[in-house]
Amino acid sequence: MTAVETRMHRPEAVAIARAFVDALDGTYDALVVAGSLRRRLAYIGDIEMVIVPRVDTIEDGLFGDRPTRVHRLEERLDLMLRHDEIEKRTDKNGVPRWGPTIKLCTFNGVPLDLFLPCAERMGWILVLRTGPAAFSRQLVVPRGRRTKDGRPGLLPPTLRPEDGWLVDRVSGRRHPTPDERTVFRLFGLAYREPWERV
Repeated sequence: MTAVETRMHRPEAVAIARAFVDALDGTYDALVVAGSLRRRLAYIGDIEMVIVPRVDTIEDGLFGDRPTRVHRLEERLDLMLRHDEIEKRTDKNGVPRWGPTIKLCTFNGVPLDLFLPCAERMGWILVLRTGPAAFSRQLVVPRGRRTKDGRPGLLPPTLRPEDGWLVDRVSGRRHPTPDERTVFRLFGLAYREPWERV
């Protein structure tokens, strides 16, 4: 496991992202490249992807009477690890991150951050992972308060983030956020394209 620090020009990052997406073909239901690459920055530190993994149910057992769930993305990533096509890496605190919802790895020497939500919360995770970081922090700070860098919080008083979901502050009901426009609507904000977010 390695921690990686690098900066690369956008065209190089785009080529690496495309190669990785090609390697995952058939293993996801949705995939969006997020972060600074999605915001169209000229220099990229790492490549972030938000991926809804494909999970198939196959009939298993002697008589085909035992359904088994097959996690296609997990299978492919495990295969890539075994063939040394990717390598697990640690976060900035030296902690390995290879769980069911976040995986940190390197591909062709480039750091990749993979975020793996279910389809019902992809929009919320995509907004947070697209950034920029200052905007993402505003989204989790309640209105009437300020972020550490002095920006006003944007989180409505009726919502709170919990376990990767936006939930109702009183009832705890999870709000489905299948896309980013749903998140902006819940926040009472006009939609902004990724490169317009500051």
